Amino acid sequence: MNERFDEPSDETLGRRLAGELPRHPAPARLRVAIVEATPRPRRAAWLTPLVTAAATVMVLALVALPVIPRIAPADPVDRYVRAVVSEHARTLMWGARHGEVLPAALPWLTEQSGIGLSQVFVGDDRLTFVSAEPVYLERQRGVAIHYRDEDGHMVTYVALPGAGVTVPDRARVQVDRYRPALVRDSGFAAWVWKYGDVACFLVSDMVSADDVERFKEYFVRVRTNTEPVPAY
Repeated sequence: MNERFDEPSDETLGRRLAGELPRHPAPARLRVAIVEATPRPRRAAWLTPLVTAAATVMVLALVALPVIPRIAPADPVDRYVRAVVSEHARTLMWGARHGEVLPAALPWLTEQSGIGLSQVFVGDDRLTFVSAEPVYLERQRGVAIHYRDEDGHMVTYVALPGAGVTVPDRARVQVDRYRPALVRDSGFAAWVWKYGDVACFLVSDMVSADDVERFKEYFVRVRTNTEPVPAY
């Protein structure tokens, strides 16, 4: 009778060898040799120049960004209005630079601003005079006069040399016998008109429908009683 012997499986043989054969740790020099002989992944040749170029562009952008000029409106009226609104907002936050009183300060204002005021509105029961000061806007010297109404609205009148400024017809509004332009910028409203070669602005935060009606009254009071002229 023939006996049949089953051959051990690979898995069984592997367990027997692992359990019965003695184990010896590999020498340290052998491990070092194996690591050194193993090929290391190579960095793509194009990667280093690309990273260097990207880093250079980022550095140049960080250096140049602070000196890149902001995009300014092309229309002179829009530029002037933006500058006047910025000056008005600065006054709202920090007050006028000078607290000069009219009409006593008129000679000094004329000398500093280059704008003479042959007649000037000094306030009434609706608008209280706050202060007057010379300003420098759009590379032009001018004068600013600040008022405050009964509800606390600050109203700023600014006169600047404006020989090259044209009041836009599309924005004109009939106010009493005058037709100034009403221009809005950054939450403020500004009346714009010309008095000879002087560009005049009256700016406030009065932008709602009811406020604009009162703002019209303020414009008439200031426009009727203020006559700016170039001093030089």
